[in-house]
Amino acid sequence: MSDLVSQIPSIISSCEPRLRAEAERLVDADSVRGLDVTAEEALAEVRLDEQSVNTRWVFEDGAWSGETDVEDRVLHDLALCTVLIAIQRKAQRDPAAFKLADLEVPFQEVVEKRLARQFTPEEEAYFSKVDKRFQRVQQTGTIYDHDMVRLHPKWSIQSVDPLPLWLEAPKTLREFWDYVALALTDRGLPIPTFLRNVANLTAVRERLSEWRQERTVPLWKERIRRLLNDDSLASQGVRRQGDLRLLITPAEARLQGRFDDQERYHPLTGTELRDLEEAQAVGGLMVPPEAELLLLSALGQSSANASDVCRFDLDSHGQWLGSLFQQPSLEGRLVTLDEHPFRRGSSLLKWQAKEDGEGRHLKLSIVTEAGESIPGPLRVLHGSETLYLSGDTVFVGPRWMSDETKVEGEVSIPLAALNTQEGIEFLEKIGLPLPPSIAGRVRHEKLETRVRAACQKKAPGSNIEYATFQAEAVSPDGKVREKLGPGGWAPVLDHSAKDDDSIVCRNRDALLATEAVIRNLYPSWDIEAQGFRVRLTKAFPDQFNAWAHNLPESVTLNTDERLQTILADPLIARVRLEATQTSTIDWFDLRMIFEIDGADLKPAEIRKLVAAKGGFVQLADGTWRRVKLELTEEQIALMDQLGIDLDSPSDELHQLHWRQLAGDKAKEVINPRAWQSITQRMELARLEEKPDSPEGLAVTLRPYQVEGYHFLAYLSVNKFGGILADDMGLGKTIQSISWVLWLRTRFRNAWPCLVICPKSVLDVWANEFVKAAPGLNVQILRDKDELDLEKLKSETQVLVMNYAQMRGCIEYLETVKWLAVIMDEAQQIKNPDSQAARAARRLKAENRLALTGTPLENRLLDLWSLMTFAMPGALGDRAYFTRNFDRRKDAKASERLSARLRPFLLRRTKGQVARDLPSRSEEALLCEMSTDQARLYKEELARAQHLLLTSSNFEVLTRKRFAVLQALTRLRQICCHPQLANAENSKTESAKFTATLELIEELHAEGHKVLLFSQFVSMLEILRDKLTEMKIPYYWLTGSTQNRSEVVDKFQNDEEACVFLLSLKAGGSGLNLTAASYVILYDPWWNPAVEAQAIDRAHRIGQTQPVMAYRMITKDSIEEKIMLLQQKKQLMSNNILGEGGFARTLEKTDFEFLFDLEAEEKLRQED
Repeated sequence: MSDLVSQIPSIISSCEPRLRAEAERLVDADSVRGLDVTAEEALAEVRLDEQSVNTRWVFEDGAWSGETDVEDRVLHDLALCTVLIAIQRKAQRDPAAFKLADLEVPFQEVVEKRLARQFTPEEEAYFSKVDKRFQRVQQTGTIYDHDMVRLHPKWSIQSVDPLPLWLEAPKTLREFWDYVALALTDRGLPIPTFLRNVANLTAVRERLSEWRQERTVPLWKERIRRLLNDDSLASQGVRRQGDLRLLITPAEARLQGRFDDQERYHPLTGTELRDLEEAQAVGGLMVPPEAELLLLSALGQSSANASDVCRFDLDSHGQWLGSLFQQPSLEGRLVTLDEHPFRRGSSLLKWQAKEDGEGRHLKLSIVTEAGESIPGPLRVLHGSETLYLSGDTVFVGPRWMSDETKVEGEVSIPLAALNTQEGIEFLEKIGLPLPPSIAGRVRHEKLETRVRAACQKKAPGSNIEYATFQAEAVSPDGKVREKLGPGGWAPVLDHSAKDDDSIVCRNRDALLATEAVIRNLYPSWDIEAQGFRVRLTKAFPDQFNAWAHNLPESVTLNTDERLQTILADPLIARVRLEATQTSTIDWFDLRMIFEIDGADLKPAEIRKLVAAKGGFVQLADGTWRRVKLELTEEQIALMDQLGIDLDSPSDELHQLHWRQLAGDKAKEVINPRAWQSITQRMELARLEEKPDSPEGLAVTLRPYQVEGYHFLAYLSVNKFGGILADDMGLGKTIQSISWVLWLRTRFRNAWPCLVICPKSVLDVWANEFVKAAPGLNVQILRDKDELDLEKLKSETQVLVMNYAQMRGCIEYLETVKWLAVIMDEAQQIKNPDSQAARAARRLKAENRLALTGTPLENRLLDLWSLMTFAMPGALGDRAYFTRNFDRRKDAKASERLSARLRPFLLRRTKGQVARDLPSRSEEALLCEMSTDQARLYKEELARAQHLLLTSSNFEVLTRKRFAVLQALTRLRQICCHPQLANAENSKTESAKFTATLELIEELHAEGHKVLLFSQFVSMLEILRDKLTEMKIPYYWLTGSTQNRSEVVDKFQNDEEACVFLLSLKAGGSGLNLTAASYVILYDPWWNPAVEAQAIDRAHRIGQTQPVMAYRMITKDSIEEKIMLLQQKKQLMSNNILGEGGFARTLEKTDFEFLFDLEAEEKLRQED
């Protein structure tokens, strides 16, 4: 706190002189109450005349900052300055009161205060661990690795010595946590989230840096001493230069080197190799890259064999040498005894064979392609290709037949070893012609495979069945030569074979492929059936069908009759619709009739096959069948148009209205008798109803609104109900009022109309009726006790009430025959089981209309609920709807549903009617305060009126001006949300808050982006918390936002984002937010020009949609008066006036107008 005291002069010096003088006057007047000072915080209440302001100075992120509960900037600065002066004076009077140790707050309280909540059980447990470690440190002054493991399980134990975390043992728990947090961070370990922003790591690191540096001095001294005594330092910078080669003789190979000034190569000893290895490891060897490669290879070879000489009689040495000859870069470093590089032979070597004179052996020798002999002796080098060394030449040749590396003379193979199929294959593989004594005896056969598959029961009377598979290899003469068993292919003895000396060579390629495909079935071996078996499950027909169609051409599949039905082509099914008129003239029952040719099937089997949707069905006789629907594109389009799912059960009844069946294509699939009834009903219908604007309409409809009005008229003349689902802001209310006027011109002595809407828009309907239809007698029901049925039937033409009132009065409302019932924001009845939805369905009306911007808000069942009110039966009962439309995995369900709804639903988006809309429109939405909110407002207004009545003009404009402005602010806060004026009012309902959330919810459901401005950051915080609870994506920008452009770009490009919460000052200028086409001004600003700038954030160059702005105004409040005062003061002409500028223009008469003082004085006179 002494730090704050020392900083007070510099902070106060930044305040205006007039403000400092006023602050000193308040301190002199003892206006600072409850001053509470701790090491990191100073709290106080400042009495600004009759208004109290709560202040807080807090030390965060290495700096002091102040905050208050007042939005007015002047009052904010004045209160903070007053507290600083009070602290400064107290420190001067009693310096001891500000000792840091005396001001220390328990660390847990500090953390919980920052979190604005108490610890969770898990956090409490971790904090207890930290506290226990600190208590041990207080006793010993040390901390160890095993202590840190308790605080983070991934801390590695590296020593048994104390950890050097601090210069002096910490005296407080807060100081101890600073050191622990720094240690965790330096090890790359995460700090628990709830303690992450508590530690001041920068300050601790700076405090320890010099100490840590001093601790390294002794270490460096010891290191320097050791380096000075190290003889290897003398050779630093000296590097050996030279070259290497490999000398190869017929018996061995040896590495040779030449270094520094040596002229000739010399053999390298084992010791020299080790020295070169050490020099190469530390970069002390300079040789060409090829020589270094040779050295490394030789080092690896000598290390493996503990020798510096490579001898050819060791097979590993031969392989190593062969690998060197495969490296093109080493060709010049592999030299002969004459010190010349080896040459590559131009000819490939091959085997040459001849029979001996006795006809008992086959002699094999290595020769060139021309048949010439190679001078010996030859050395064989095995590897990826076999190499032969002959003198100074290296040849590529065939693979040698033994492990020997020296080739001398010929290889002799007994002919008896070659008189088999394997011997013949061996000769063919090495490219030798068959010897004459063998060639005449060889006969080639190509084996083909045959798989026999059949169904069989596990045991007599068992319901478990298997498919058995027997695989056989067959020769061209039809004889079975081999059978496939669990251990592979096994030959079959042929007792009828004639004894002769022929050698039969059979091509078995097909056998390997067949074994692989049998294994793909994952079968088990059936000893009794001597075959592989697979259990018959529901999935077997599809698996077997796919398996059979992917068999290699060399495999022949033979099946029994049952399995053959799986491989057969699908049966062809045709569909037609059978329609039957119900008891009412407008409704028809449709049933799909399937006809299948080529099979004698029972109706139940046909239903099963159709329900399987092309899948296999096992019939009663054990066979399998599947069907394929044969429909023309026109028939498919018609089914889509009728909203009928071809995958629905074949016995499903589809109830459709004649309007849904009207269309030329339907005639092709509907039976003639039903089509005749539909045609007769169509002749009576009026599908084109375009009446003129109704009498009494006082507004001009836009072209798309005329179209909507005509749609509603079309519904009425055909006795339909329907849904008007235009985007928000397109005037569904005006279109509905036009329709009501038209209905009353057709039925002048008819029953009244009923409008049900959310409570928050009651006044919207009231205002729209006054504006558009002033001649109608409209009753806005504020309280259900106002409902008078007699008056309703005789005088009232339109009754407007909210959903809660409808639920409470439904027993009375259902006794009235309504000309029309309109459900505004009809998503309120989206849950068919809710009380609101049930009550709505009980109403009796000649015409029914649902208004919503989001008919498919959450799930398809929501729309069924709306249509069950508006047009009962159009979507069937709930069970039918769920089966046919509300299936999660049915991608086309919404398309079929749209087809069913097309005659009864009209929806236009803002983009579709943009040409008929002004580029920018604004609308004020009045919100009537709740009972508790109105009570709080009246109490605050009474205090403000008393303050003004007991003050002179001079006092209002001078000494009490702050108090008056504070009262003004509190009234505005109560209008926004009572919680702003007093945190204890957080549960009090705010009409504007509720209406705004309903507006946002609808815009979000419609997929729109919206900018929401408020001058109160604390109001934005309340909205933010609620949006988080509602899971509506939002972004946030206030004066404290650092990365403004980054936040704006994210909102612009994030398709999921819905709301951008902006403080009016921070977001009112300098931003381009064309991704949003809706703007909500939550509270009126003193200066209309600032509001216009806020709307301009969306209405900018690049905006492709009309911008709609909503001003949320609390009815019968100071907010309405502010709008009137805006015009009176003509602030639009002065864009530089903000709240402070406005305050300077107010006179006492303005305050009297804002506080409704004239009405107050009248009440006093009456009393």
